[in-house]
Amino acid sequence: MRHFPVLGAESVLASQAAECARRQDRFWDYNDRLFANQRGVERGAFSPGNLKRFAADLGLDTARFNACVDGLETGALVSAQREQGVQLGVTGTPSFLVSGQLVAGLLPWESFKALIDKALRPGG
Repeated sequence: MRHFPVLGAESVLASQAAECARRQDRFWDYNDRLFANQRGVERGAFSPGNLKRFAADLGLDTARFNACVDGLETGALVSAQREQGVQLGVTGTPSFLVSGQLVAGLLPWESFKALIDKALRPGG
């Protein structure tokens, strides 16, 4: 899993906050909360206050989480991961790399499984 914020400043903040949640082993819970609270691009849903409230609602260590978000200590990581994605040809989410092959968007499970099975075969 890598961060690739694409919807402006709020999605960058949300990615940084999700990384703060990951540091408490709660990334996927927090990620689900972010998706449940989307309200469109740059509409305030992912303000620092809301991001902190999501963490509190999930029972995260809020002092630790808030210090992480306020310090923006995850900013360099999110920025580096986004740049790496750009270099690999990623233009949106979701995107996947399967044995070095970029797969953009959601594929039917059967198609995705076929790519993985092929990659797992000798010489795949």
